[in-house]
Amino acid sequence: MAKTVVYTAIFGGVDDLLDPKYIPDNCDFVCFTDSDFESDVWDVRKVVPYFEQPVRNSRYYKTKPHIYLSEYEVSIWIDGTFIVEKDINHLIDQYLSDANMACFNHNKTALDPHNCIYYAANYIFKLGDINSKKDPSKTVMQAYKDDPKLIAPQIEKYRSEGYPEDNGLVISGVLLRRHNEADVIKVMEDWWTEIHYHSHICQLSLPYVFWKNKFKFNWIDGDIRNHSYIPHQGKHTFKTVSKKFGLVSEGYFLDMELQKGGGGKEIVTNDHKLNTVRDVVEFYKNPDNIAIQKGKLTPKNWQYFNCMLAEFRHDVDDHHNIGWANMTEEYYNSKQLMTDAEIKRELMLNPVEFGNGYIRHSYHRACAMIGRLINGKPYIPFYMDNQLMYNNIRKDDGKHRSNKLISNLRGLSNISIPSGEYTITQSGILALMGIRTNDDVDIIISSNARYQLFNNTRDFIRQGTTEIFDANKSKFKLFGAAGDDDLINNFSFQIDGYNFLEPRFYFSRKRQDREKDKLDWEGICKFFKLGMHEGYPYNKLTLEQWGYKYVVDYMSSK
Repeated sequence: MAKTVVYTAIFGGVDDLLDPKYIPDNCDFVCFTDSDFESDVWDVRKVVPYFEQPVRNSRYYKTKPHIYLSEYEVSIWIDGTFIVEKDINHLIDQYLSDANMACFNHNKTALDPHNCIYYAANYIFKLGDINSKKDPSKTVMQAYKDDPKLIAPQIEKYRSEGYPEDNGLVISGVLLRRHNEADVIKVMEDWWTEIHYHSHICQLSLPYVFWKNKFKFNWIDGDIRNHSYIPHQGKHTFKTVSKKFGLVSEGYFLDMELQKGGGGKEIVTNDHKLNTVRDVVEFYKNPDNIAIQKGKLTPKNWQYFNCMLAEFRHDVDDHHNIGWANMTEEYYNSKQLMTDAEIKRELMLNPVEFGNGYIRHSYHRACAMIGRLINGKPYIPFYMDNQLMYNNIRKDDGKHRSNKLISNLRGLSNISIPSGEYTITQSGILALMGIRTNDDVDIIISSNARYQLFNNTRDFIRQGTTEIFDANKSKFKLFGAAGDDDLINNFSFQIDGYNFLEPRFYFSRKRQDREKDKLDWEGICKFFKLGMHEGYPYNKLTLEQWGYKYVVDYMSSK
């Protein structure tokens, strides 16, 4: 009997991890995720997400069983909304006896039978238009499932290549594969390419990839939504977080200032001798200090302290409803601890009201997280208004607690070139990350700027603290970049109105054996360990754009 794996990938708290109701012989269950799921059945493999969108991370593992599960002969992919209820070995025997892959036919679904990717695309557009008109507050992703600007050229490409109408439509919530076979590997790699560069909606690209490769597969009989072996459990439970809110990194949270005052805040901050979250965490890591503070507790001041010791609990009532005096240690302990996955989802769906580097509101949640850190548990990101992280001052005192990130860079004011005509790289990236001060500003300028300033007669130029690289320098022709204009327009990201070259261009060339570079690498590693890259505005970049693999290479080389 073939060695088989049932696997899934769940990112961003999109779904819960559902245990199967039937565990077949010779079958393992594997879940790739960024959540802290616990299961007696599933082999939960926590991984660092590569992409900003949870769905693209899921698709990545969906198309890569030959890489990550090569020890198994057969894989059965299931979306997070499906569950195994019968012996799936019968499906393998029936559908993989004369083909290396089998999938469900969208045309066999009772609710919305489709047989054509062109019809499916039009259906997505039409439904998205209806959703947008019905609820204008919906984002493009919520209304259309994916950006129409990605879907339209993708469909036009397929049409121009002669892909026929009514050529079948896969619904890919369940896939059976002999994934190590050469023809399957080729199809899966091609499928990932389509998803990576176009829409993440599987049904639009998989039939095209089958057709392009003249790939033989079998249709699984029946409707995928009520199949007796692997029935569908309903819609995803995840609610999309508005782009207004971004992740609060661990580093940013630790540096936040806690509001002073009474009502229990004086206990947490040790009579206001402790200023930042980091100060509070370090103070209470000493059990003696906890014992001392317990001796100061009264019904009028214990609410935040007790919340801190309790961490995150289920069904804690609002202190306005039950009163401070009732928020006792016993009250908190009567409530069940939340799991990491539950905390992650709760924080995602309920952004905090922190201010610019300052915690005044959402104080209880801040204290609960502080309690986790005191006990050595990992930080779980809060979500807060992006604009309040680095930009807006606190109204009542006019003070910026967190300065604009570009304030870390020296020499910007000396650059006379319009900011849209150049991109910053090298040590400017490290300054932006808060790792070290830059000695100078290394920039790549546009062909227009080079012509206007120097009539194309000069290459490497140093002007005070500004260094301008040679035109179209070969060391920057990486990752498909064609030259300076391409680097500025397509491989840069903006912060505070300035262009910065994707860090991978710098990290990929940075040596691991030179002493100066070692110090930089240590700072870079710390940046990622603290989850700074997950917080606004650093989360504009994917891990690929960051060049995270080079960071991993350095850490593994030590």
